Amino acid sequence: MKSMIAIQDEVRAAFGWSEQADVESANAMMDFLQNHAYWTMNRRKDAFGELKQRLQSASRVVIIGAAVERSEIAESELSGDVYVAADGAVGALESYDNLACVVSDFDGAEHLHKAASLSQIIVAHAHGDNAERWRKCLEKWEKLSTPPPVIPSHQTNQRLSGMYNFGGFTDGDRALCMVLSCGVNVENIHLIGFSTRGLGSWSGTTEKAQKIAKLKWMKRILSELGFGKFVRS
Repeated sequence: MKSMIAIQDEVRAAFGWSEQADVESANAMMDFLQNHAYWTMNRRKDAFGELKQRLQSASRVVIIGAAVERSEIAESELSGDVYVAADGAVGALESYDNLACVVSDFDGAEHLHKAASLSQIIVAHAHGDNAERWRKCLEKWEKLSTPPPVIPSHQTNQRLSGMYNFGGFTDGDRALCMVLSCGVNVENIHLIGFSTRGLGSWSGTTEKAQKIAKLKWMKRILSELGFGKFVRS
């Protein structure tokens, strides 16, 4: 997955973003989590171990992108499927029974909050311009009777103890990088709801032109990983 980490430098250069801002957001998230009894290092490691086991034992891992339609999920469903949702796309699921986790940079709004309130695993991503969003979400979730398990991720070239850089850039392609890093066989991975045609039904609030530009990077990453056939364009 080294190339999928290196591509983050290309993305930052293309959008004029600072890696230092990514580092500061990541470190701030780690400081926040370390000061919360429910999100200790051991609890986060346990959550990641549980997630890995569930993904590896699944007959098929289905990654759900923001352009998914609920009908697609029902039509493609196979016995033994386990789902990984890209942020707000979790809202397309009628049930969380087969949900392994939500991969989120915290713009999934009410759909993300619903999953968190029901203690679903959140792979929580910190980057330079979402520090305010992740802080508001975590402050809201820490007040829940059972906060969701959190697995923190970042997009820097630094090694941050207790935090993961799975590679990739958008929630959708980062979800694929995460699944692959967990040792899931390529032939056992299926993607639905990935498109470069426009904003998906489950996309968070965003600036449209920038989002379209981001989706081009998403397609490139999925294509380089051998999953370009799943992208509608």
